[in-house]
Order: sequence, then structure tokens, then C-alpha cells
Amino acid sequence: MSDRILLVGATGFLGSFVARRLAVRGAAALVRSSSNVAALPDAMELVRGDLNADLPLDGFTTVVYCASMGFGQVPPLVRGMQTAGVKRAVFISTTAIFTSLPSASRTVRLDAELAVQSSTLDWTILRPTMIYGTARDRNISRLLRFLKRWPVFPLCGNGLWQPIYVEDLADAVVAVLDSPHTSRRVYNVAGAQPLALADLVRTAARAVGRDVTLIRVPLRAAVLGAKLTRIVTPEQVRRLAEDKAFSYADAARDFGFAPCSFADGVTREAQAMGLSPMRPAV
Repeated sequence: MSDRILLVGATGFLGSFVARRLAVRGAAALVRSSSNVAALPDAMELVRGDLNADLPLDGFTTVVYCASMGFGQVPPLVRGMQTAGVKRAVFISTTAIFTSLPSASRTVRLDAELAVQSSTLDWTILRPTMIYGTARDRNISRLLRFLKRWPVFPLCGNGLWQPIYVEDLADAVVAVLDSPHTSRRVYNVAGAQPLALADLVRTAARAVGRDVTLIRVPLRAAVLGAKLTRIVTPEQVRRLAEDKAFSYADAARDFGFAPCSFADGVTREAQAMGLSPMRPAV
């Protein structure tokens, strides 16, 4: 039987980039009836289904899972994959499971990873750091818009950050599928080098042509401000002080993972968003 790939989470931020790479391999995308499929390749086969119900897995030998693992859908999906005869599976988790702060989804994600690792599937799990790269990301795009408007940035904490550019992560997903060394292994994947938060903000500011002044804000004051304004949650503020740096040496060894620097990635994002004073490279 020829290899058939089903991409789950295809219309999401990461999934849409993975879809472009897998469409040429004849992969199908799982979509809900209400899904916006504008970001998917025109020729990509669409399979209607819902993660909260039994998926149409018959005939598929490989599943690439780019949806969130934090909603409890993975354990029953893994059982369904084994019953349907799926052999190969790649799951995208997150390095957020290493947080030392209270997190409602952490236990759910760990249970999901355990269900994958306890299965008979030929599985691989990728744990990316914060993913960025277009206006669809949830963090760096907001930072770029803020810095384009304001010359001052309040800095709370100065932990290490190592965001991963979405194109690099999508390449990693495909490389994992093609490597014989990734079977039943878990990999942390991140940007090229860790950056202190202050350096990350300055690098992002340069990408939008801004000289930024950083104002140190005590953590307690920032947490109180979050409670009062509700713009961000107190938990999000506390995470600013956590180190988020991870080695990707195993990924480099086993499937040639070689991410770009944050300076390169954030410049491309600023250009794509029309926020950069520099014209995009042709």
C-alpha cells in the first residue's frame, strides 16, 4: 500500500506552512465544515472531520498532527489511529510543558505525550518554543506592532527566549518524516540562539526601524497591572521572567535541523507585515 498522509491542524498557523510542503506529496488535510481553507494549497485534498468525533482514518498510513495537544483529544485519537492501521505519526507538542508556573493545560499535554509514547505507532514528537513568523502568530506580531507605534517598552523580567521561525519548524516536520533516525523519539526545537528579553525587544525594534527605550518594571507591579487592565493575564506576565532556552543538538544530529537567527526571522516577519523600513528581498 502506498503511503498516504493526513495532516491534522492544516488550517492553523503552523499547519498551513506544513500543508504547502506536504501537498506535493499528495497529503490530505483534515478540515471542519466551518474551516477557512484559504491558506491551503488549491490542489490539496480535503477530508471533512472533527477532532471531537471519530476521524476518517481508513486508508491513511501517516498522520501529521499540528493541532494543539492541550485539549484532551490526543489519547482517543491515538487509539483510533492504531485501530485504523496508521503506522507513522508526527505530533507537535510544546516546550511550555517545562514551565514551573501553574498551567491548566500542562497536565493535559503531558498525558497526550504519554499516550503517544505508550502506543504501537512509529511516532515522533517535536516540542517547539514560541512560534513566530507572520501576522498570524500570537506574540511577536503584537510586539512588532507595538514597537512600530511606541518608542518605549516596559520590561518585566529578563529571562532567556529562543523563538522558532515558522518556516524552520515546518521544514523540521518534513525532515522528521524523511529521517530514519527519528522513530520513537522526542525533540526540542528552537531558534538559533537564546536571547535575553531585552535583546529580543531591541532586535525586534530594529526590524521595524525603531530606537526603543526599555523601562524596567518590577514583577509585582506588572502582575498587578495585568490584573487591573486584563490586557494580558498575570500568568503571562510571570512567564516573561522564565527562561525559555532549549538545546536542539539532538534535532541537528538526527535530521539536520539548522534554524535561522531571531534577527533574520523577525526581519522577514516585519517585512511581510509591511512594518519594516527595508523592502522585502526579491
